[in-house]
Amino acid sequence: DLCAALDGRDKRLLQWISDRQISALIADNYAVEHYDGSKPPGPCATLPLHQHCLFKLGVPLGEIWYLHELAQALKAQKRSRFLLTAPPLRLPGAVGSPATPIATL
Repeated sequence: DLCAALDGRDKRLLQWISDRQISALIADNYAVEHYDGSKPPGPCATLPLHQHCLFKLGVPLGEIWYLHELAQALKAQKRSRFLLTAPPLRLPGAVGSPATPIATL
């Protein structure tokens, strides 16, 4: 199955993320960043969006989030911004964790 995902090799996208100073990048699908399994040309991270967000900017990524109700509430209030609180579980040595997200409008 295919899902919408971002192309981490798109330099304009990476610049847009930097310019917007976002605090988190979340998606309601299995992958924030598209990865086709091929080796990137030249000296480049395999997942450049992950490299840019996680390591360069400190922006956490979230996948498989249920966003339907949040999208409806934002649309009803004619808003596009909200406060996200999403503490991860404390799992020493882990590289990822389920979150317990709360959106405050």
